Amino acid sequence: MDEPLMQAVTEAAAKRKFLKIQYRTDLNEFLTVTSMIKKVEEKGGVHYLELVTGQEIPFDQLVKVGDVASSNFSSRDFTCDC
Repeated sequence: MDEPLMQAVTEAAAKRKFLKIQYRTDLNEFLTVTSMIKKVEEKGGVHYLELVTGQEIPFDQLVKVGDVASSNFSSRDFTCDC
């Protein structure tokens, strides 16, 4: 479990604030939404975020929540050589 990311998720849910959430879909698409995390729950041993829109995102598909990135990614993944 990615503890810093989980801490950022639970803190955002407790503060009920809108923030940028980046994640991968089941088709490996990279999506970014600005939303509020309604709750974090565990279903069948898998943690899910439920957004206020009703959308559920598996925790293991998260890339970045606010300013906290998943430990599965390097900080270089969030820079641009444009």
